[in-house]
Amino acid sequence: MKKDISLTNKPSATCLVCREEIEQFQLLQNQGVPFDTLVHLVFKKDDEILNELKLGNCLMDLFCRNQKKLYFKYLKILGSKMNLKEAIECVSQIEKSSNVFFEQLLKKIAYPFFLLVFAYFMICFFSDFVLVQMKDYISSNSVLILIQVLKVLFGTSILSILLYLGLYYLFFYKYDARLKCPFSLMKKMISLQFVCMYQALEKTYSSTQEVLETLSLMDFSIVGMVSNEILDQLKKGNTLEECFLVIHVFDASFKKMIQYALNGNRISIFFDLYIKKCRFDLETSIKKLSNGIQLFSYISIGILVVVVYQIMMMPMNMLNQF
Repeated sequence: MKKDISLTNKPSATCLVCREEIEQFQLLQNQGVPFDTLVHLVFKKDDEILNELKLGNCLMDLFCRNQKKLYFKYLKILGSKMNLKEAIECVSQIEKSSNVFFEQLLKKIAYPFFLLVFAYFMICFFSDFVLVQMKDYISSNSVLILIQVLKVLFGTSILSILLYLGLYYLFFYKYDARLKCPFSLMKKMISLQFVCMYQALEKTYSSTQEVLETLSLMDFSIVGMVSNEILDQLKKGNTLEECFLVIHVFDASFKKMIQYALNGNRISIFFDLYIKKCRFDLETSIKKLSNGIQLFSYISIGILVVVVYQIMMMPMNMLNQF
């Protein structure tokens, strides 16, 4: 009998709600609709949610139960600090700031990267299968050397792009303070994400210490890990300015601006300025990078087409000599 009761009271291993239901629930709140009726209207598992609430479980805990997505991790932390509406709005701001420029970078380089991959496989096929059959007709070794150079060039370019994306993942999801960030563009993305998340919480908290402590709870993100690093520096007796300056993943312009912000006690104003400046710099850098990759892809494919054409015409040229 005891066994049956324990199994009955055991929390469900499935998710009770989805993100869309939570956002819809928040929008329809405070419209004069009774709470039970609103739950029935919005949620598919309405009866199960109401039963859990009657047992004394918290609504936010039910929303985040067994959820694996990043959205719910943020929501669980912020939901314990603010009301549902504020928490959802704050999570939305954090999500927009987190990966918007990286996603923009991916969209910009997707097409030229596809061209590079296509050209690489084409030249591999040509050099390993077609060229082998035509070696007797090729009088100059320079053509063969050029093919190999193009092959190495395409392969190196593809590996460089994949390495950059891999480093981005490493810094944003597997961050370690001992790692050195080699790219200024990546530092700008990290700094912008930190500032946007800081500002999203600044409206709720009265002090920088409280904001950093809340951010430090998000240790599944780079901002959370960096915030922990800043708090550790504060515990060592360093000033807030010194703590920001020792974080090597922050870019130089952010470190310069944070000095003015802290000295004038106008963090919000200077953070607004930094967001505008950084967004402009990032958009310009992403555009230049994507245009550079695209131009390189077009030039490389053009050279490849000319070389392939010349090789294919060699047998015809030999026949014309007789």
